[in-house]
Amino acid sequence: MGLLFSIGLDYDKCGSAVQLYYGGQYDHEINNIDDDDDDDDDKHNDYSSYKTLTKIDHPPITERPLFDLMLGSCNGLVCFFVPHDGMDDPIYICNPITGEYVNLPRFTCGKHASSHHKLVGGFGYLHSTNEYKVVRTYYDYDEPSLVGHVQVYTLGDGNGWRNKGDTTHFIGSSGVFANGYLHWIDIGAKKNIVAFDLAEEEFRLLPSPPCLLLRSRNLVYFSLQLLGGCLCVVCIDKGKCVDIWALKNKKKKKNSSYDDEDNSWSWSREFSIAWEGPVRSTFYEPFAVTKNNEVLLWFNGILSCYDPKTAILKKLWDDDTRFRYTKAIPHMNSLVSLKALGEKSERRS
Repeated sequence: MGLLFSIGLDYDKCGSAVQLYYGGQYDHEINNIDDDDDDDDDKHNDYSSYKTLTKIDHPPITERPLFDLMLGSCNGLVCFFVPHDGMDDPIYICNPITGEYVNLPRFTCGKHASSHHKLVGGFGYLHSTNEYKVVRTYYDYDEPSLVGHVQVYTLGDGNGWRNKGDTTHFIGSSGVFANGYLHWIDIGAKKNIVAFDLAEEEFRLLPSPPCLLLRSRNLVYFSLQLLGGCLCVVCIDKGKCVDIWALKNKKKKKNSSYDDEDNSWSWSREFSIAWEGPVRSTFYEPFAVTKNNEVLLWFNGILSCYDPKTAILKKLWDDDTRFRYTKAIPHMNSLVSLKALGEKSERRS
């Protein structure tokens, strides 16, 4: 497993807003650094792999930066949002290695649709049936009661977007795929963890980590991430700390479901990173946990690594490599074919 980077470069240097890059096996490429011999760092560890990322030759999807359009990656297939009609629609699927891609049907709002609307999405894989599914939920803020209209698209089944009814959960960000489910934080008053079962195609609630009890405090922000293969809640308490809570199965049963009778899923705080820098102008964005149990993160836009054993936050890129946009998601290069799944795909020449 590696990382797919979406990096916003300088227009004068590259003539393009954002480009895609691949970083190699992050789950075993981070080694300890000997601070006494900086010149030999690149010879004795693999931090250098992040200074020489592999550029992916992919044309721009839109004129808008891609950094906020990457939805998720499953087995080498990547789903992107495509902006249209004032919303982001999860309809572009590609294999960036083979160049194969497909555009799914766009969401249509109708003639009398409100201009105050939003689409949120998720992309996941159902192992038991070898199916890839895209889920999107539409909200019209001018409706008397705010509900989400849910649709599901299964790649290659020929049924297009299927309506799955409405949900009262208010989910405001991209879905995170883990444990066979897509997950969101309900940004309503209760801040629940919402899971969408890809097999049953239904929503359910999961227990929330204790950190969500801080929801009433100012300068506390939450996000869902897939870190180290686990569903995680990142709690950013600005000026104090960045806590990472992981949902784990204590019995470590493979393919365990949330519905198992001996359910042993629980939240535990795995990391607590002390705050460094001014409160309002400092930004932490964790995006991966290595096999050596270190946290990869963007620290003020610079790729950095936090070692919990030493409590040291170390920059992996120099200050002059600060970019305008940065995002990274877990990704595995593969030859998975959209055409073999049943899609009428095309291939970049």
